[in-house]
Amino acid sequence: MNLLERGRISGYQFFALLVLTRLVPVVLICPTVTMVNNPATAWVNDIIGSLIAIPLVWLIVRLGLKYPGKTIIGYTKELLGPIGGILAGSVILWFYFMIAASVLRALGETVVTGLLVETPILVFLVSATFLIANSARNGMEINSRVAGIMMPLIIFLLLFVVASTYNLMDPGYLRPLFFAQGLGELIWPSASVLSFYTEFLVIGMLLPYINTPRLALPLSIGAILMNTLILLMQCFGMASVFGPLLNSTTLPAFSLARMVSLGDFFERIESLITVVWIFGAGIKVCLFFWATAVGLAQLLNLKDFRSLVYPLGALMVAISIVSYEGLIDLINILTGSMIVFSVSFLILILLILYIAPGIKGFLRKGTSNAGQG
Repeated sequence: MNLLERGRISGYQFFALLVLTRLVPVVLICPTVTMVNNPATAWVNDIIGSLIAIPLVWLIVRLGLKYPGKTIIGYTKELLGPIGGILAGSVILWFYFMIAASVLRALGETVVTGLLVETPILVFLVSATFLIANSARNGMEINSRVAGIMMPLIIFLLLFVVASTYNLMDPGYLRPLFFAQGLGELIWPSASVLSFYTEFLVIGMLLPYINTPRLALPLSIGAILMNTLILLMQCFGMASVFGPLLNSTTLPAFSLARMVSLGDFFERIESLITVVWIFGAGIKVCLFFWATAVGLAQLLNLKDFRSLVYPLGALMVAISIVSYEGLIDLINILTGSMIVFSVSFLILILLILYIAPGIKGFLRKGTSNAGQG
């Protein structure tokens, strides 16, 4: 199947894209913290969700490596046939597209809530989508290079914000470590953490473009471990500062950045920090938007995906507006129905794609035996 793009990305750029994919929810809205009863135990959910994500991501990468030179849309059509491939591929692309639309709306809500309070969100969404669509139209290589540059800066600023608020931290908020409702209260927040790792299904679109596909697996696992370490530091920092108010704080990462103060000359820098975080969110939206456009072109057997970019951009703005009433509604969906859908969808699609070769082989053998009989 034609890959529709000649761009290539390095292993480091692939790693950077995956790290930013997981970090964006943290720097924008931190939805999982709203589900935690005791902020002192929030870090436990990050560890559990990340550990469960490792075998799922391993399955995603191993599946893609079995079909070199093909995206997940390409080998889905090969495994499931024309009709089944189109149906499964359409659901995968809808998954990508909804991630892009959700992150775009979260980005818009963060900006108009924390920075441009008098700017209509539609103005920001249209402007951001125009830039994102143009970036995606030029291919994944450019976005990957920007990701490679921005990832260290975004990680540094996240950790800088945590370290700079050390004088506001109260270690007492990290104790006691107990579960008032038993270990069962870990299930839903841990599932929320896991649901964001299901976005690593985008690896299926990136694998054919990596210069060194054999490194995709260690890089993917490394991205999970790197994210886990950063999430733990961020979680400890926010829990130590906000304490029992953490799960009721809107935009906790942004609120934490507002508290940064080094002496009397270095404060109120949240705008600068947020601008950098916005770039990270834009990279993620561009990644999933590009995956949708390229995948749809492959699904429809088009020779070029660029003709789809602007219509998809207009649709993404519309979906991001009509799907959510506001920031609270967005958080409720991400911590509710989206958890069930994303986790069950990933498990189901992996199960189908892994057993499909066995079923096809069994059917061929049965047909062969019938012909000989």
